Amino acid sequence: MKLLHICAIGFTVKNLLLPQIQHFLERGLQVEVACSPGSEVEELQQRGYIVHPVPIDRRIAPASNLRSVMQLARLMRRQRYDAVHVHTPIASVLGRFAAKLAGISRILYTAHGFYFHDEMPRRTYRFYHSIERAAGWLTDLILTQSREDLVTAEKSDLCPARKLRYLGNGVDIGRFRRDRLSPSHQTQLRYDLRIPADVFPLLGMTGRITAEKGYAELITALAQLRQQFPQACLLVIGGQLSSERDAFQSELRDRIQQQNLASQVIFTGFRSDIPELLGLLDIFCLPSYREGLPRSILEAMAMELPIVTTDIRGCREAVRHGQTGLIVPPRQSQPLAAALQQLATHAEQRQKLGLAGRDRVEAEFDEQLVFQRLAAAYRDLGIL
Repeated sequence: MKLLHICAIGFTVKNLLLPQIQHFLERGLQVEVACSPGSEVEELQQRGYIVHPVPIDRRIAPASNLRSVMQLARLMRRQRYDAVHVHTPIASVLGRFAAKLAGISRILYTAHGFYFHDEMPRRTYRFYHSIERAAGWLTDLILTQSREDLVTAEKSDLCPARKLRYLGNGVDIGRFRRDRLSPSHQTQLRYDLRIPADVFPLLGMTGRITAEKGYAELITALAQLRQQFPQACLLVIGGQLSSERDAFQSELRDRIQQQNLASQVIFTGFRSDIPELLGLLDIFCLPSYREGLPRSILEAMAMELPIVTTDIRGCREAVRHGQTGLIVPPRQSQPLAAALQQLATHAEQRQKLGLAGRDRVEAEFDEQLVFQRLAAAYRDLGIL
């Protein structure tokens, strides 16, 4: 069987989809990818993966979107795929229309968090829901990463219930574990990143630099936290993609300057040594407005870090308030600062939450569980 994954950018392939692609390649499935060209695509091609560069816009742009659909449909006809598996909001819609045009008989969609969410104005919510609903009728199976998305899809009549299934999200618990860290390497990493020796607490956040991740609120919270913990610092692990809808990074740097925090916020850019970077932290924070089921939180929990996150879909599924972390309202810096201050003040609580988080990831968010559920879905559609 020959399967095509479709997403907007190579970043998604490299950082989210590659484990499952490799898993099924090793089990004899022919797996290829279509996404926009870029440095990640070139890297993956050099590593031996078959990636077809097809420009896919990450916004609604009718002329560009139509071109993508036609190019994807031509690719599908030429390569004669048995199934198409789509990801990410715009690419998933375009990919499903292209698959129908190409006569593909098996179409799957992994919802990495529906684009519509409770923080949106109702009119905007209805608009994006209607797009997802239309695409849902073209889909044989919709796999949700969060259970809340599954419930929302059922209650809002997104598609027939028989098309819905929970997939979940997971991490490599063998790679993300604290006992793999080398003390000497960790010391060198702190030196290379110019993290002062007296920093406490060292907060951290992993992800794309975009407004919806809640960076603005986190910077304001850091300024408040500094009143009690003058040596508090923030490690920003990630960067801004060229395809982001908002050019937020310059605005974020301006905000940091205004709060006089330039020496207390460290940008690492995109990195591959995430476990080692997480190993430097005291507290992990994700004050996001929109998520599916955030892998960044699962990785931090696997590294035994206490979590502070927002009361939104996905985050509240990953974190149990008071057991593996603290959950605060979204878009509010004061409760965020209070939660960070509470954890910074109580070392025993940080350790307890971190250890419980590791236990929870091992039990519920091991990526092998995701592979098993995905294999079952593929078998049901005759792909495996």
